[in-house]
Amino acid sequence: MCTNAIVDFSGKMLTDEDIRHRTRDLLKLISEHDKLKSFRKDEAFLLRFLHCSDFDVTLALKKLEDFINYLFKYPNWFASTSPLHIKNKFEFYDKAITKDRDKKGRAIMVMKLEKMDVANSSPPEQAHIVDMWLESILDDPITQANGLSVIVDMKGYSWGLLKWFTPTNMKNGAGKIDVYPIKEILYHIVNTSFLINATVKLLWPFLNDKLRNMFKFHYDNWPSLHEYISPDVLPAEYGGNGPDIDFQKSVETLFDQDSSIGAKLMHYRISNQ
Repeated sequence: MCTNAIVDFSGKMLTDEDIRHRTRDLLKLISEHDKLKSFRKDEAFLLRFLHCSDFDVTLALKKLEDFINYLFKYPNWFASTSPLHIKNKFEFYDKAITKDRDKKGRAIMVMKLEKMDVANSSPPEQAHIVDMWLESILDDPITQANGLSVIVDMKGYSWGLLKWFTPTNMKNGAGKIDVYPIKEILYHIVNTSFLINATVKLLWPFLNDKLRNMFKFHYDNWPSLHEYISPDVLPAEYGGNGPDIDFQKSVETLFDQDSSIGAKLMHYRISNQ
C-alpha cells in the first residue's frame, strides 16, 4: 500500500499496518454517522480524505463531511454517470492526463481552452467532465499521496469563457475545489490572453488564501513552469523536449475505464435522491 514514505500530522512515519488501522478508525466513525454511513465507504475512497488530512482521522472525517455536504447542496456540480454517457463531450480533445508526473510526484493534467466547446457547454457540465477525469486517477496511491498538477493553457481564451465567470459560478466552482479530496492541486497558467487579467480580477475575491496559493502564473515563461514540471516530460510547445501530448489516446484510455468510473460516480447520484 505504501508506495512512498507516508508521514502523518505528528511527524510519525506510517507503516502499512498504521494506514490500515487509521482507515478502520475512519470507517468506524463513518458507520456511526447518520449521513455518511449510507455513502461510499471503500478503502480507496477513504484514503483520499486521510491523505488530505495527513492521516488525522478526526480531520479526515470533517473533510468527508464537508465534501458530502457540498455534494448535497450543489448536486448539479458533481458528475454521477460515466464518460461514455457524454462521449461526444470528450471528443473535442481539450483535456488529457499524461503518463508522467511533476517533480513532486503529482499527476499531470493538461487543459487547452481553445479546444473547449464553450458555445454548447457550461461550468457545471465542465465540472462533471473534470470529475470523470479525476475519478480515473484518484484511487492511485501515488496520486493520493502527492496530488495533481494542472496545466491550464490559456491560448484561445474567449469572451464566451469570460461570460462563464458569474458570481454564482465562481462561488460554486471555488467551493467545490476547496472541499475536493486531493492532497494538493496546483494550477499552472500558461500562455497569454488579453482577457486573463480581467478574469483574475473577477475570480480572486472568491478565493481564500488556500485556493489562491494553488495558482501559479507562468504565461510563456517556460523556465518558471519547469521549476515544477521537468522539461523532459513536456512537449516543445511548453518549452520541453518530451513527446507531444496525445489527447485522443488519453481519452481512449479514459473510455477504457468507463464502467469503473461510472460505478464510483453512481454513489453521487444515489446520494442526491
